[in-house]
Amino acid sequence: MMKETSKRALVRSALVAAAVWTASSVGLVAQGPAENPAQACAAKNQTDSATVGQYNFTAHKSSDGACLQVTSGGKTVYTQSVDSFETYTLGQPGSAQDNIPVIRDGTDVTGRGQPDMIVSLFTGGAHCCSIHFVFELAPQFKLLTTLNDSNDDLAHFERGADGHYDYVTADWTFGYWPTCFACSPSVLVTLRWTDDAKGGAFHLATDKMQTPAPTIAEWNKELSAAQKVVAAGDADSIGTTMWQTVLNLIYGGQSDLAWKFVDALGPKAQQNPFPALGDFCALLKQSPYWPDLQPTLKDVPPACANAPVKPTQ
Repeated sequence: MMKETSKRALVRSALVAAAVWTASSVGLVAQGPAENPAQACAAKNQTDSATVGQYNFTAHKSSDGACLQVTSGGKTVYTQSVDSFETYTLGQPGSAQDNIPVIRDGTDVTGRGQPDMIVSLFTGGAHCCSIHFVFELAPQFKLLTTLNDSNDDLAHFERGADGHYDYVTADWTFGYWPTCFACSPSVLVTLRWTDDAKGGAFHLATDKMQTPAPTIAEWNKELSAAQKVVAAGDADSIGTTMWQTVLNLIYGGQSDLAWKFVDALGPKAQQNPFPALGDFCALLKQSPYWPDLQPTLKDVPPACANAPVKPTQ
């Protein structure tokens, strides 16, 4: 019921834990402005370039900062610079190890019928990981959208079975909940571009995230694992057992079963030192995907429906 998600969660947790230790030990802070934007974008500091149609994209890196620059006909049409701990990558070069495909520069990844260019920014330091920028190159050049991957460094575009490109990332709204980051539930999400009155955006492709209801054996296995955690009073493990299963069921279109799973664990699973369903739902409502997710929920219990949204810290 949670194999693929759990694997990504565990890998990501290990990576971020290491990043947090490294960054805190040397005092790094990710995502700041370049100290000297002009020097950061200097031609001598160029590390990569790509030309798509009339536009030339260049990435730069030096002790002054990192820079992304786009020129056309010798004129700069776009520039962005950040601190030296960060790195721009042009296009999607792919990774066989992480099963990330190569995507040719200029590929239409939105389905709008225009050439696009993907640029990613690795933020480095504590709370890495990546931000993806999608530039649309025709009929006019523009930064179409910015995708912030929060604590996920494996986010990428891939072509679905329907021939359209999807964006695969993860919802890390529950990072550091209920105790530590490695104890946090997370879930893979698939996004697709949708045009709307506001100019369009990437939204949850809920039809592609549907999962079948768990078999009796799968249900009992997950329930047994969570019951052992509850019996032991293990607050650190409740996130990756009980609440991971609940999150998987919700995003897989089985929210009615998610509530039944909570009920099956009994009231002790929501008593100190464990968080309650209302605490879980209050955080879920902070997810950037909540507007797309909410309409899919079924038979929502009052404890969840009435949960207030916690202020963002």
